[in-house]
Amino acid sequence: MKEIKLTIESINAFLQKKAEAGNKPETIAEYRRILLALRKWMLPNTTLHKETLQQWKAHMQSEGNLAIRTINRRLAVINQFLDFAGERNWQVSCIRLEDGEKSVLSRGEYIRLLQAARKMNKEQIYFIMKTICVLGISLREFSQVTVGFIKKGRGEIEAGGNTRKIVVPSGLQKELLAYCARNGIRQGPIFVAQRGGELHRVVVNAAMKQLCQSAGVKPEKATPSCLRGLYEQTQQELQENISIILLQYYEKLLEADDVTAAWEGRDL
Repeated sequence: MKEIKLTIESINAFLQKKAEAGNKPETIAEYRRILLALRKWMLPNTTLHKETLQQWKAHMQSEGNLAIRTINRRLAVINQFLDFAGERNWQVSCIRLEDGEKSVLSRGEYIRLLQAARKMNKEQIYFIMKTICVLGISLREFSQVTVGFIKKGRGEIEAGGNTRKIVVPSGLQKELLAYCARNGIRQGPIFVAQRGGELHRVVVNAAMKQLCQSAGVKPEKATPSCLRGLYEQTQQELQENISIILLQYYEKLLEADDVTAAWEGRDL
């Protein structure tokens, strides 16, 4: 069976080809993060097999903190790398949304969950849900959401060997600092388990499920993964809208240039 080495050199060669094909720098950076994340998961072995990819796909699904769209995006990048390496037959199928993400959470449902938590005086789960959906972080990263982090209003979150820059919107910043003041939280992580330590997914899921009846939301949609899915969907929509606005601005800029520098007869 053929082997493919997922080395820094092979990754750079793939990215170079993508850059030459006209991919944007931010796209190249995303490809690099995904490939390096797979490589880190594989270490100390860097030899890629077809079975390795299926195992990685299963691993991402079993973690429970990644939206299906995120997993599919990662798989799509890996499939492009396989095409580059000459092993298209190894490509891994994406997860069908109708199978894996029947639980797509709408913004209206998210707001109803927040309202239910407020009505039932469930302050901690209210802010856990809001922090996930506003910042797009996973439960594994919550230990990095400290009082100092929120006071500063920005910082870096590290997970799986990758580092992301996070900016805390002023509205959430004010709410979380008020939450800390009410609960005597002066330093360290803002959200911890009842007996200290990191939050447990089972406990958070259970707390969210308690809100479903009051919120009119299906229980399968009340998960941290669905909250992150809503965050990612929102970010994607924002990026698309920004791209449209930038294109419109660029076209106006070109029109302004043409007023003084257009070639004669361009309208013919």
